[in-house]
Amino acid sequence: RSVYSLHLSMVIVLGLLFSSLLVRNCFGAFPASVDCQSEPQKGYKFCDSSLTPEERASDLVSRLTTDEAIQQTWTIAPAISRLGIKPYNWRSNCLHGWSASGGHWDSNVTWTVFPSPMNLGATFDTDLVLKVGQATSDEGRALHNIMLEKFNGESTEAAALNCFSPNVNLLRDPRWGRAEETFGEDPFVLSQLGVAYTRGLQEGDTPHYVKVVACAKHYVVHSGRDNDRAHFVANASMHDLYDTYLPAFKSQVVGAKVGQIMPAYSAVRCTGSPDGAPDCANRFLLRSVLREQFGGHNISVCSDNGGVAQVYETHHYVATAEDAAAVSINASTDLDLGHDAIYSKNLGPALKDGKVTLQTIQESVWRNFYWRIRLGDFDPAQMVPYQSIGADHLDTKANQELNLLSAQKSIVLLKNEGNMLPLKTDLKRIAVIGPNAASDRTPLSNYAGVPSMVINVMEGINMTVTSGTYIAYASGCKDTRCSDKDGFDDAVKAAQGADVAIMVMGLSGSLEGEGHDRDPTKCGDVTQDTIGLPGCQQSLVQTIAATKVPIVLVLMNGGPLSIAWEKENVPAIIDAFYPGALGGQAVADVLFGKYNPAGRMPVTTYVGEKELPAVENYNMSYPPGRTYKYYTGEPLYPFGYGLSYTTYNYSGLSLSSSTIKVCDGLTVSAMVKNTGQMDGEEVAQLYLSFQPQSSLSYPVPMRVLTVSA
Repeated sequence: RSVYSLHLSMVIVLGLLFSSLLVRNCFGAFPASVDCQSEPQKGYKFCDSSLTPEERASDLVSRLTTDEAIQQTWTIAPAISRLGIKPYNWRSNCLHGWSASGGHWDSNVTWTVFPSPMNLGATFDTDLVLKVGQATSDEGRALHNIMLEKFNGESTEAAALNCFSPNVNLLRDPRWGRAEETFGEDPFVLSQLGVAYTRGLQEGDTPHYVKVVACAKHYVVHSGRDNDRAHFVANASMHDLYDTYLPAFKSQVVGAKVGQIMPAYSAVRCTGSPDGAPDCANRFLLRSVLREQFGGHNISVCSDNGGVAQVYETHHYVATAEDAAAVSINASTDLDLGHDAIYSKNLGPALKDGKVTLQTIQESVWRNFYWRIRLGDFDPAQMVPYQSIGADHLDTKANQELNLLSAQKSIVLLKNEGNMLPLKTDLKRIAVIGPNAASDRTPLSNYAGVPSMVINVMEGINMTVTSGTYIAYASGCKDTRCSDKDGFDDAVKAAQGADVAIMVMGLSGSLEGEGHDRDPTKCGDVTQDTIGLPGCQQSLVQTIAATKVPIVLVLMNGGPLSIAWEKENVPAIIDAFYPGALGGQAVADVLFGKYNPAGRMPVTTYVGEKELPAVENYNMSYPPGRTYKYYTGEPLYPFGYGLSYTTYNYSGLSLSSSTIKVCDGLTVSAMVKNTGQMDGEEVAQLYLSFQPQSSLSYPVPMRVLTVSA
């Protein structure tokens, strides 16, 4: 990334004051979830901090009864009081800041809600994503410590020191409901940004401890249909498996040293797994690939919520809960996430019936405790620097500055006809229209935390323009589904006489998300394109366009939106995705020129749903192909696309060699010059293109991103 100059205007200074002080021990640390200071465990090896985590975990597991070991394979791990081990809940999420899901927080506890992972993908900026991961882990540690204080050392849901992030599934199809959770469609970008985020979560001041245990998900061939994930079997060629779906996970294991992996709900049928085993029970994926090929021997594999139960309940891969428990732990799924507690209820009978060995159970428990030891749970508080992180690390000014910067960097300028943007701040009248214009919820994306404040687009504009500017607001639609035109008249009135109409349209969590993909919507009785603006939203844009008031279209979305009519008829368009708690300020900064947009599309935008194969088809090259690597059609906006308020010139391209050998390196250099009138950033992208090879048994991508800077 070549940065010429960066002007960050912060208009928000956030402070956080707690009405009561949290009581810490004499070392300035919060209560521990394991008591290694009392007898008899004080003298046991697992409490000896001079030994390696491997040695300590082995000693601990050797001291457990069979029933105690079995109970530790459940994510709601009960206490082992005789060894000083308190209850531990493994369930937390931190996709873009720590998630509040399932947590029991006091009303005065707030923290940072960063832009969605799709936003972070649009930055192409590994350093930025690393910093977001670091801020998230600081806040996660603080929230964990606050909960330890509240519940006397017991870890509770949403406050554990592991989190089910990052999501490194690539966006293969825009209809997938969880598009917002990923960094985009390219395996290279997914790998680079995923590694950066995991390193930010796990690495801290000392290599002896991890700050938070990251959990890369959903392993491995998984990107819709989310509606059918509990029983869906993805058919994948070995080429697609290793060239498309596995690289980001391999990078997590090899490059980031990730602590946990979460298998997908779905199943995979490929040459290595011809019976289509569910991912939790897939020995090929978990033992052969993850542990043996990638070297992830110490990784704790945690099922998705209810994933082990689905092995028999919905996949019908086996007939009973006991068989599901046995086949899953034998495949190498170490932790059973879910309130049905399949492992803790059924591994005992499975052991008695000879379906699983005690050694297999102990190996899983070993991996789980290994990571708790790496977190510092078993060590004196003064040895673990993260044990003193408290509320003063939440919602800090530095984190909010990073939050705003992340949102600014992620915004993609798609069109700017006649240099309509940036707008002047002293316009007489501005119409702000659309179902997302004044929404506080849509910008936060899913798995959000609890922000101290949200600045929506309407508020961001109001904070930016001069006092003499009149802002007329109308939602135009009662919600993003926009099934009728009841609010159109108010929108037209707002637009009348305006210098510009800023229309904030797009999607929301009610239209895409976990467990529900994007489905067709209706405007009255007319069904709309599934990947276009939902309901009557396009009709609203057309209605305002008919007033002849110039329009700036602001999109909010996870998966890309097909906006073919808008591309031709609206003079200025930006994609803000789901820009987080300060997203409205970031959008306003771009619209009015305080920030020069530099985001690039992390996905391909297709003309319409008719261009796409069936969602269930996981063949990447099936005509007309998926993602920029294989798509042979003409995209509406290509992967990597994005405009700026300035211009850049590339010159002096040179290669260190005219040929390249297998596993050898090649240096490519070029001069990039800002030739415009405004400071800005340029995301330089280098692709390798390939000629078709008829002699190969697998498809060759048309081009592959190799470097972005």
